[in-house]
Amino acid sequence: MRNYIFMKKHIIVISIIFAALIFTSCKGKERIAEKNELQEINLGVMPSMDYIPFAVAQKMGIYDSLGLSVNFVRYLSPNDRDDDLKWGKLDGAITDLTRAISMQANGLGLKIIMKNDGILYLIVGKESGIKNLSDLRQTNIGISENTVTEFSTDMVLQLANILTVNVNKPNITKMPVRLEMLQNGQIDASFFPDPYATAAKSNGHKSLISTKDLGINATETVFTERAIKDKKEEIKVLVIGYNLGVNFIKTHPLKEWSDILKEDTDLPQSIIKKIPLPNYQQAELPKEKDIKASIGWLKIKQLIPESYSEKKIIDSTFVKKPLP
Repeated sequence: MRNYIFMKKHIIVISIIFAALIFTSCKGKERIAEKNELQEINLGVMPSMDYIPFAVAQKMGIYDSLGLSVNFVRYLSPNDRDDDLKWGKLDGAITDLTRAISMQANGLGLKIIMKNDGILYLIVGKESGIKNLSDLRQTNIGISENTVTEFSTDMVLQLANILTVNVNKPNITKMPVRLEMLQNGQIDASFFPDPYATAAKSNGHKSLISTKDLGINATETVFTERAIKDKKEEIKVLVIGYNLGVNFIKTHPLKEWSDILKEDTDLPQSIIKKIPLPNYQQAELPKEKDIKASIGWLKIKQLIPESYSEKKIIDSTFVKKPLP
């Protein structure tokens, strides 16, 4: 317990110093806001590894030290998350690139402020008989329609030279339901993020390929234009906390913060220990090639106008690194 208290205080001190350096280095014009000056941020998240640096920053007291209150609103369905984003119940959300582009192109004022480092895995059922990608022909692959799961599925089918008409893609938006259907043999395969992917593999199912293997950036952090206008300082501090969370993850063994994963996933420690951590990086913008690939796919599906440009979706205010 004493070690935990010491560690937490140590992190808080580092957080304050690091935050101060960041803010004061920006041309000497910005200042650290007092705790009571910062408004709360409501951020929609799914149960996946992409938002873990945010969670670590919150649970380890980093955001407290920076004077920011972050309310993580958890969802099991991307549709429910996006509906709340549309209705103004959320300031921002971690969503996938295809959803972000589609929502913005169809009238929702939002911008991507940074990418996240989550990975999705194509899990095939142990009784499906699928051993390689070419075996996916004439199978049932569960998706969440018009999201990164369907985009990744189409990329895999293209890689395997399988026409999309030669597979059945039932739309199952809730990940726990999709996983249960895989476990019960009602679908043959689907893309899942961790911890769902590791839970499935622990039950004997197999991963064939991942979005990382495909070169696909799975998720991004978006904020509404209203939040960007009204909570600019808060979002800056949110990103600082994210970066400190990444530093903490990289410099502390999992056993020191695995309780955070347990609280967020409700999985036993035996499975948590098996979850491969993404190679978390400091906050940066998504690559232009990823944005263009998603836009191209959405245009083929006629979900966004032909005139839509990748320049409309990015706000580089909070992450200064240019798009590579």
